[in-house]
Amino acid sequence: MPVYHTARGDVEMLEWGDGPALLVMLHAAAAGPQSLAGLAASLARPGLRIVAPALNRYGTTLMRAEDRVGAHVDVLRATLELCPAERRTLFGHSMGGLVGLLDAASFDSVVLYDPIVTACVQDQRLLEWDRTIVAAGDVATFVSAWNDTSWEALPQTVRDRLTAMAPMLIADMQAVSYYKLDVQPLHTLEVPVLLLQGETSPLITHAMTARLAELLPLAQRIVVPACGHMGPAQAPRAVAAAISSRPAHA
Repeated sequence: MPVYHTARGDVEMLEWGDGPALLVMLHAAAAGPQSLAGLAASLARPGLRIVAPALNRYGTTLMRAEDRVGAHVDVLRATLELCPAERRTLFGHSMGGLVGLLDAASFDSVVLYDPIVTACVQDQRLLEWDRTIVAAGDVATFVSAWNDTSWEALPQTVRDRLTAMAPMLIADMQAVSYYKLDVQPLHTLEVPVLLLQGETSPLITHAMTARLAELLPLAQRIVVPACGHMGPAQAPRAVAAAISSRPAHA
């Protein structure tokens, strides 16, 4: 992947197409920009440039911010500086959804798939479910809990890659789970937001997207049938169809 040097740090990213409209795609924790390649192919059209940056410390991307979530936001902002456009749309998956929400005002429209915004969870039992997984500090437990595929069912090459990334992934899990976001300002966000909810995703994600739909004034929530938390990677055509069902997308 090309690596761009910016004042904020180095950004590595995948790119598809060209044109005056820009779609920035942010991946989930334990994934990477390659996980969004199928979705990008499904959304490609003339006049649209699609970029998927690797978030902080994924690949060679390296930001200077010490705060983990803040460093991911810096990746997004550096990407926007690198990619001027007439119209900008964001797609954020899971951790990428939280990152995108934090800079949503920089876009003309936003699409979030199972965004991890624990600050809006009102059911303490669901919140405790997430915190128990985080406290375990184990990548296998995390992957099995958040995905439709168990750790044991993953190919050995994938397990080896995730195990090698374990310290970074655990740190991201903790940072996202305990991120202190004041949700009240979301009431004033004047940007159309499409909230995509995987039908078979963990219950906590349903609570998050339902609450975000109440908080965001221009939000629409769609449940994507037969899709789990990794829908953007595992069922890109279904997710692309859900995005395309709303005229306001990029």
